Amino acid sequence: MKIRDYAGLFTIGVIIFLGIATQESVPGYMDADYYYANGLRIATTGHWNEPFLWNYLDEPEGLPHPAFTYWMPMAGIVSALGIILTGLNNFWGAKLGFVLIASCLAPLTAHLAFSITPKRWAALLAGALALFSGFYYAYLPTTETFGIYMILGIVFFLLVMKLQKDANEVDLKFNSGQKIKKDYKIGSLTSPPWIYLLAGLIVGLMYLTRADGVIWLGMALSAIFLQGYERYKGGSRRGENNGFRYFIWFPLILAFGAFLITISPWILRNLSSFGSIFAPGSGRAIWLTAYDELYAFPASQLTFERWLSSGIVEILRVRGWALGLNTLTAIAVQGSIFLAPLIVAGMWSKRIDWRVFVGASGWLVSYLAMTLIFPFQGARGGFFHAGAGFQPLFWALVPAGLLVFINWVSRFRNWEFKRALKLFAGGVVGLAIIMTVFVTWQRVIGDNRTAPNWGKNELAYQEVEVYLDALDVPSEVVVMVNNPPGYYAMTGRQAIVIPDGDLQTALLAARKYQASYLILDENYPQGLGEIYLNPGNYPGISYLETIQQMQIYLLNR
Repeated sequence: MKIRDYAGLFTIGVIIFLGIATQESVPGYMDADYYYANGLRIATTGHWNEPFLWNYLDEPEGLPHPAFTYWMPMAGIVSALGIILTGLNNFWGAKLGFVLIASCLAPLTAHLAFSITPKRWAALLAGALALFSGFYYAYLPTTETFGIYMILGIVFFLLVMKLQKDANEVDLKFNSGQKIKKDYKIGSLTSPPWIYLLAGLIVGLMYLTRADGVIWLGMALSAIFLQGYERYKGGSRRGENNGFRYFIWFPLILAFGAFLITISPWILRNLSSFGSIFAPGSGRAIWLTAYDELYAFPASQLTFERWLSSGIVEILRVRGWALGLNTLTAIAVQGSIFLAPLIVAGMWSKRIDWRVFVGASGWLVSYLAMTLIFPFQGARGGFFHAGAGFQPLFWALVPAGLLVFINWVSRFRNWEFKRALKLFAGGVVGLAIIMTVFVTWQRVIGDNRTAPNWGKNELAYQEVEVYLDALDVPSEVVVMVNNPPGYYAMTGRQAIVIPDGDLQTALLAARKYQASYLILDENYPQGLGEIYLNPGNYPGISYLETIQQMQIYLLNR
């Protein structure tokens, strides 16, 4: 691969991701709203708190509330940096950094693929798959974690390659009788110290991007452990007396120490805000018996005893449901259906590559965690998000899998190899483009070009706010909505989430957090179905207006 190849992939990435970004005038959904809203607040006020509540897990005292108590801060920081560096205090300023990150994805994926299958066509094929990434495509230019996680994942797997390469070089030098520098004169290092430090830094950044980044810490330590084991085996064959621990203790300390240093500002922030390393209430998300209980009020009801009382049959049923959906995500989203067999074949053909073992092991842990521990969150998007870090490795393995496929079929058919390779590689890219266009069109545009799907409710919030302004509702008045970060991002008004439950539960939450208006959309809690479907006056609330299929009520607290 030449520099112009990487530059070409980057340029194409800038063009296509800027193109899709022009069609996404708002973040699009609550996760992206959350990172944009906090990024905007950090950039413009310097405050690390949020004037909205989207869950009650930590039983917040009121508004504003400490930011990032459930989701991690990295995407919000990138949003803030974009706003600060561009001077644009709007969504364009926030998302330009994500467009740049998305544009870097193709050349870096190509480089990763070239390190696995050192052929130009292989790198370009993997780069093309990163450009036309199917289900991920619409989410990469918005204020989300996908692109960040993918880039960090690529760097991580390149570091694992370096660990294996250094272990192999040491073994070759020993076998050829060459002298080796005395472990870089520090401890018992097989690789330069900066490799282990960088590995710790990368997994620290991954943790600050998503909480499941802790899985990548385990992957990094496993790769270092594997390097030490290979060094130990080679030494044993030559009669060296150094024990196994000699080759791993200092590298592990370097990597883990760099990880702790990277996340230490966040740990200190949590200690300062909550008096604990982790934000309070985060553990309650384990004990859900239904997805909507993520918005339970009060959250103190989410206990192990209550979860256990739901019954072993129900507990197993839920995990079976999550298993099915997460498996579908693995095949249809991460494998794009037609790529899945090629990815598996590529893994098998490159099974001696540590990246395959480490990556497959980490993916399996993520899959099991999002199925058995967090079934509702995992099946409803958590596994989709967590898989982003592994996705570049999957794309990079497709060329190797394609070679396996062509060589296998050639046993039975008299194919000319180069022609078959060109035909099937072109077919893979063509299918990726078709799938990407279809999925993205449905997600962003939908059936009505004049009223696109993307961010439909967020744009409706702006109309609701115009109505409230017409009623002379003061700006400090709090509203209760389905998507509080989105409402705040679109209007600047404080908001809290509609809790799971009935009208009485909603009124209790409104009373505690001083909310005066209830805005119901089609994603209403089951207990408020009657109020949404049959708008009118009910005990404690007065019907005001319907705007864009949103029912507006005055809460009589």
